[in-house]
Amino acid sequence: MRRLVSKPLSKLVIEVTANSEVLISLEDENSSEQLDTYPLDTLATVDLRDQIGQFQHKADKVVLRLPVEQTLSKILYLPQAAEMNLRQVVGFEIDRLTPFSAQQLYYDVLVLERQLVERRIQIRFVAALRARVDPVLKQLAELGFQPDQVDVSGASSELNILPPEQRPKRGQTLRRFNWALVCLACLLLGLVSVLPLWQHRNLAIQLLPKVNAAQQEAEKILALRKELENAIESSGFLLQKRQNTPFIIDLLDELTRLFPDGAWVEQLEIKGNEIRVRGQSGEASALIERLEASKWFHGVTFLSPVTNDRRTGKDRFYLVAKIGREF
Repeated sequence: MRRLVSKPLSKLVIEVTANSEVLISLEDENSSEQLDTYPLDTLATVDLRDQIGQFQHKADKVVLRLPVEQTLSKILYLPQAAEMNLRQVVGFEIDRLTPFSAQQLYYDVLVLERQLVERRIQIRFVAALRARVDPVLKQLAELGFQPDQVDVSGASSELNILPPEQRPKRGQTLRRFNWALVCLACLLLGLVSVLPLWQHRNLAIQLLPKVNAAQQEAEKILALRKELENAIESSGFLLQKRQNTPFIIDLLDELTRLFPDGAWVEQLEIKGNEIRVRGQSGEASALIERLEASKWFHGVTFLSPVTNDRRTGKDRFYLVAKIGREF
């Protein structure tokens, strides 16, 4: 958004060269303009406040740039978990990485690559002796300049070996204004999110009595529907029962039709859905097949063995059958 609505960020770069000279240049993301050159040993004696100050108002920040020859640079590999506190982790290892302690160096680290398979990160460690950097910082402070960043010639613009506690707090008013805008945007976003919910809540409260009344009516309708279904089911059950269970007169008529001529019925008993018949017939063994062919009888079987009556010359039988249709 800053790139879209404002000019590119510019930097006033004060670069110390390997030849002990100080180059003053104005840089932004797209260009670099060299302004002037001064001997390093005259930096404290020559009054450069006005000469450099005329360019400072054009820049967003001041950068002190060191020559590569005055710095130490190493490629290191650390566990991936170390990235959360990378500067602190490297600070604990400075005694092992260099001949100096952490108090003797200005240093910074940059993540070059994240190797997810090996679960490690590749970093560049850059450091410079405080004994060489502090005199230049002191001279610039006497001229009224406090660098926001100390980097190295040819290194990434993200590098800043100046400790965070020594970096000036610039643009606090703009930063506070930006935070105020962020808070306002969050507040408006919250209102936009909450307002429809509040409106839906009020609408739900207004509709709740109507919903309750409609629910009561629906429960009454469901109860009447249940009663109607039960009544239909009961009437259907009786009708089915009637269709599946014949009258006694129908049973007698069916037995009369099924029993062969010359068969005698000595005893007939109907109990529940079961009928028992005792008698004599010249074709007793065929009675089961005859009754099974009927639509009113099933499960026909003899209750006792068929015997021959010498007096009549017929077979005596005693059979039982289930009444009703079998599905």
